[in-house]
Amino acid sequence: VTEKPSVLTVKFGDGYEQRRPAGLNAQLKTFQAVFRVTDDDTRRWLSDFLSWHGGYRAFLWRPPKHNRTLRVVCREWSITDHAVYSDFNCSLEQVVN
Repeated sequence: VTEKPSVLTVKFGDGYEQRRPAGLNAQLKTFQAVFRVTDDDTRRWLSDFLSWHGGYRAFLWRPPKHNRTLRVVCREWSITDHAVYSDFNCSLEQVVN
């Protein structure tokens, strides 16, 4: 889990600065998730799922060790094929739309 709060900062000439959250949802999370699949049907389904969402459609996902489902988008993913399984490395960003 990566957390990087979105903060607006105004710097003054004498070394002072003023900070405030950038909006109501300034602390959204980013996840690097790996999904390992062992059969061709699941690999095809997951590849189609990510392609259909196209990096802009949100979907619901519950991160491991979390008790809440989050709305996320997957803007970037890669697939690594091995002899008996495939790994999907996904960058998931929490959204609020």
